[in-house]
Amino acid sequence: MMHEPAGQDEYGSANPFDPDDLTTLNVMGPGVASNDFEKYAVAVIIVFGALIIGGLMAATLALGHRNGFLYALGGATAAWISGNALLLDRPRIYALFVGIAAVMLIASTITLVI
Repeated sequence: MMHEPAGQDEYGSANPFDPDDLTTLNVMGPGVASNDFEKYAVAVIIVFGALIIGGLMAATLALGHRNGFLYALGGATAAWISGNALLLDRPRIYALFVGIAAVMLIASTITLVI
């Protein structure tokens, strides 16, 4: 049997799998193909986290709560550091800074409400 050029089947469609490997495809599982869901999830978390933190910073500035703004700024900085820890594959540092960010943002919300 003559094989088609790499990445194409007999009709010219792109095919990432070798036809001879179809019997082992189920054994390998769904993790074989590239899965970008994690990248999209991180992007959504970053965007909505930035909107929430930015909104909290804007609200505290508009109402003149300096301490609330500084807490929100500290929470944003801790969240930024946690993102770098995630990229460097440091899960404990990531969890620590996410916790710090959450505490600071809760403190900012409390100073805004009170």
